Amino acid sequence: MDEDKAESDDSTDAPEGFQPKSPAMKQWKQRYLNNEDSDIPADEGESGDPSVGLHEISDGNLQFRGFCQILIAMVIIGAIFAFIGYTSGPQTCDDDNLFEILGVSMFWLGMLGIPVNLLILLISFASSELDSKDVFMWSLTHFVVSILFLFLFIEYILQDMFCDVCMGFPGEDCSD
Repeated sequence: MDEDKAESDDSTDAPEGFQPKSPAMKQWKQRYLNNEDSDIPADEGESGDPSVGLHEISDGNLQFRGFCQILIAMVIIGAIFAFIGYTSGPQTCDDDNLFEILGVSMFWLGMLGIPVNLLILLISFASSELDSKDVFMWSLTHFVVSILFLFLFIEYILQDMFCDVCMGFPGEDCSD
């Protein structure tokens, strides 16, 4: 028997004999046991090239990030334009200025992206090309920014909603 090997140890020294069952152990085997034959020392892989440990982002995720950034920009710019249109224009129901028209349209088009993001998130669960965590984080960011700007600028965005509407409240003149 070999002097370096313990008597009760029946394992082989070859990495091929080790068959991991859990995903973490498979990753460990790939990282350490399968890379023993490579020329790169373990220290150089960690500190030599900074891009070695970085997670690569797929093209689908980059396109989705750009899509969410455009939707977030539409919501923010739309809310600000609605505010500018409300404060600079007449306060009546008939005369909307260009800022108000563009702002409210941009805002609601940006808000329309929320169900689209939800659909893309559901698709990413089944797709191996999209990182579901990244899709979820960008969808959540878009949702939070949209709701925040909705609450901050709700008066300017919804100002025309109740124009010329008779609700039938006591003292309200509905003779028109």
